[in-house]
Amino acid sequence: MSPPAGLDQLPRPSRSLATATDPDFIAVLEGAADRIAAHAPALSLAIAHPELGLWQSVRGTSPGNRFAAASIGKSMTAVVIFQLADEGRLQASDTLDRWFPDLPSSDLVTLDQLLTHTSGYFLPATAPLGGPYTPPERDFERLRDTGPVFCPGTNWAYSNVGYQLLGRVIEAVDGRRYGDSLQARILEPLGLDATQVLQAGTPDPVMVTGHTGGEPVGPVDYATPFAAGPVSSTAGDLVRYWSALLAARITSTAALTRMTQALYPMFGQANAAYGRGLQVSQVEGPGLLVHHSGGVTGFTAGVAWLAEDDLVIAAMTNDRDVPAEAAIWSLTRALRDA
Repeated sequence: MSPPAGLDQLPRPSRSLATATDPDFIAVLEGAADRIAAHAPALSLAIAHPELGLWQSVRGTSPGNRFAAASIGKSMTAVVIFQLADEGRLQASDTLDRWFPDLPSSDLVTLDQLLTHTSGYFLPATAPLGGPYTPPERDFERLRDTGPVFCPGTNWAYSNVGYQLLGRVIEAVDGRRYGDSLQARILEPLGLDATQVLQAGTPDPVMVTGHTGGEPVGPVDYATPFAAGPVSSTAGDLVRYWSALLAARITSTAALTRMTQALYPMFGQANAAYGRGLQVSQVEGPGLLVHHSGGVTGFTAGVAWLAEDDLVIAAMTNDRDVPAEAAIWSLTRALRDA
């Protein structure tokens, strides 16, 4: 699938993220946030407007309290892989047997196929995430038993275990823990002080409680997804991160181009595709989006650049039944109707 028209107009590094002060802009968004708040116990919302600056707001919690970013963190894993490639320390075409010689077909599976979910390594979820920490090696053992579900490179299946493998590759090549790589390579350079890499057995002290259908979920160690869902954050930090990512501030321009090309249709949908840590969709209403969604027990999250509006927007909820994408679209419509 070829990249849709418009991907040559991604945000540029000159984008200002100064705090928004225009009262009309703020009033429109605050009103929309009030309406969205009726559907979730707590929300974190943010929009970066190219002229008006950064608006961010929370409902049902205190500013600075974090939400699970879930699979949005896959984009961070992809960024680090591309940084290491730019440094000449690995190549996307490297096969996985360099690090996992005992996995079935690892001599055929490339890092690029892990990034694009085309490796054939796929494990269906057995139950919602819950309870104490489970290391990714537990899933690697399952892979050793099952092998790939299709010949590498011939199909597409959204794979958390593929990104967990990429996390271990990062550790081996970068010579430090995965979380330390994220901290040094992404969080600190961008000043993402409200984002935390989740640590096994150490709950995030300012993370809000997750819910499903309005009811709190039981104890969950949100570090279990590892490199497939590694951070807790706020919508404001996600907007800062997405703006920097799409402006090629934390990757080379060539790497960013690679992340948004050679796209694969997602779940059989002709209007939604996956690149490398990024999703690209052409949706009636919002139009062209470069985005990533996330969902985990008790939480949903989404961050997107909307080409038609040239906005970067993020929403996070602490109810698995309240889609962050709906909040993103509600904020966008409020601005378009203003």
